[in-house]
Amino acid sequence: MINDEIRMYLRLHPKWYLILSRYPQEFPTMIEQYKVENKLTFADRIEKVGTMLQMIEMLL
Repeated sequence: MINDEIRMYLRLHPKWYLILSRYPQEFPTMIEQYKVENKLTFADRIEKVGTMLQMIEMLL
């Protein structure tokens, strides 16, 4: 269902309460927005791995 991080996102962005109460089909849109704002998308993960590899390369 909904984890605590998403609940906190809803508390910080109350506009989604209104949107989801009227249009529950927008839930996937809200989840996608949550991922974008918290940098949890696939592209962000790849960027994070690239940054870590660069840091390791500098250490060696």
